Amino acid sequence: MVDLTQQLEEQIQHAYVTKTPLKIQAGNTKAHLGRETSGEVVDMANHTGVVSYSATELVIRVRAGTKISQLNDLLAEQQQRLPFDPPSFNGEATIGGTVAANQTGASRPWFGGVKDSLLGLGLINGYGEAMQFGGQVMKNVAGFDVTRLQCGAMGSLGLITDVSIKLLPEFKAGHTVTFEMTAEVALEAMLRWANLSLPITGMSHFQGLLYVRLQGGDSGVTSASNFLGGEQLNSVAAKEFWQALKEGRLLQPTPNQILWRWSGASDSPIDAGSNTSLINWAGAERWILETGSNPPLEGLTQHKGGDRLAQVFGAVSPPQQALQQRIKYAFDPHGILNAGRLYSWM
Repeated sequence: MVDLTQQLEEQIQHAYVTKTPLKIQAGNTKAHLGRETSGEVVDMANHTGVVSYSATELVIRVRAGTKISQLNDLLAEQQQRLPFDPPSFNGEATIGGTVAANQTGASRPWFGGVKDSLLGLGLINGYGEAMQFGGQVMKNVAGFDVTRLQCGAMGSLGLITDVSIKLLPEFKAGHTVTFEMTAEVALEAMLRWANLSLPITGMSHFQGLLYVRLQGGDSGVTSASNFLGGEQLNSVAAKEFWQALKEGRLLQPTPNQILWRWSGASDSPIDAGSNTSLINWAGAERWILETGSNPPLEGLTQHKGGDRLAQVFGAVSPPQQALQQRIKYAFDPHGILNAGRLYSWM
């Protein structure tokens, strides 16, 4: 466990004076996300360790370079878990990068995203000043919510040094059932079952199969399984599927393909995205593999492949752009932190 906060402050302070662009990384498992950038590396890999952990209060505070895999092992000892079920990317993903990239697993519709479990965080801004936001309890936010603003900012609004997270008890039982059905029928089933009081924590459709994950108490899971029917996957196959899903291993674009991500209302028709290859989040997240550089429809994110010097997160209206630029300037006046990672103008 190493606290590198002072060293990180000094590096950013020097970069502020010299106006040197900085590139933040640790496990480097999310290099494919956002636009391609360059700069002096700010290495967070050794800024690790648990700052505090109250198992009885279901709250933990850890440094940003701490690996998700290590965090999961620690929480498992107390039969607890991270509510947003983030990907670990073969054990190399860190909690700081997970927050910055706003990455969650298949349970998001039921347990929320990263921001819903984030209580507070430490941050070094573009001046090289270390600050703390939020706290260790819920309902502690007054005024501008800097903590949740960092979710999905990709490090462009500051260097995350530590995070405080609300935890949940681990599930007592769980298994996955599958159903052979088309994407259209699967969407109807997901919408119908999502409105029932069932212990569902994941519904995804891939290659003609609808996967439904049930987790909770023994009796609840058994009752829901009997109600839904379907074919039960063995535990090893189920674990591998959900792990591959959240780590993005189910769809890999060829050199002439782009993997696009769509997110919207779960009841949107299947033709909202042509050539949809994967449906996740009970219909609210869909993945499309296409050849060519133009998005097949508006509102898509260029997730993998293609020209990453382009605007991969899609168009932003002039008022939104002006607001985001003002926020960026407040945190990082010289634009040295992950410059251009989100947008070329930020």
